[in-house]
Amino acid sequence: MVVPPLLRAVIMGPPGSGKGTVSARIIKHFGVKHLSSGDLLRDNMQKKTEVGILAKSYIDQGQLIPDDIMTQLMLNEIKGLDRYNWLLDGFPRTVAQAEALDKECQIDTVIDLDVPFETIKCRLTARWIHPASGRVYNLEFNPPKVQLLWHHISPGSSINLHQKHSRPCSFWICCRKRGQLEIPGH
Repeated sequence: MVVPPLLRAVIMGPPGSGKGTVSARIIKHFGVKHLSSGDLLRDNMQKKTEVGILAKSYIDQGQLIPDDIMTQLMLNEIKGLDRYNWLLDGFPRTVAQAEALDKECQIDTVIDLDVPFETIKCRLTARWIHPASGRVYNLEFNPPKVQLLWHHISPGSSINLHQKHSRPCSFWICCRKRGQLEIPGH
């Protein structure tokens, strides 16, 4: 009996590009496992794990979580998915993370969401986060049921971080003989 090869995919794009929405559709239609770095971080912070406490300290200072911490966290989770098809969301974000991932596994496909700046700006302007739970809401199509204390996401800073760190990462992965599916204007 021949076992079909396992799919190893990464979805990339700036904040507000629709990674979560597209990922949900891929999971539903193709039955792949989804591993979101953001969900994993929020879970660790909520459970007050060592990594969660450390990550929260960086986030509270407005800093990116260092590559070594993110890489170790994600690679440990990926090891548990070795028998499944999977889709990574939010990892890798930097070239250093991509290089570490490349040493551990072969990425088959990169889905790079190419969305106009104005569209992202509109989406992020309507996006709010509930700090206690980490839940993300959009005032236009997914408003919170209860009005509480909210943290607004700044479109400018999120997009600037993406341009500085994630775009070079996307380019690096795609140049490493990977298949790339670019979805313009999503």
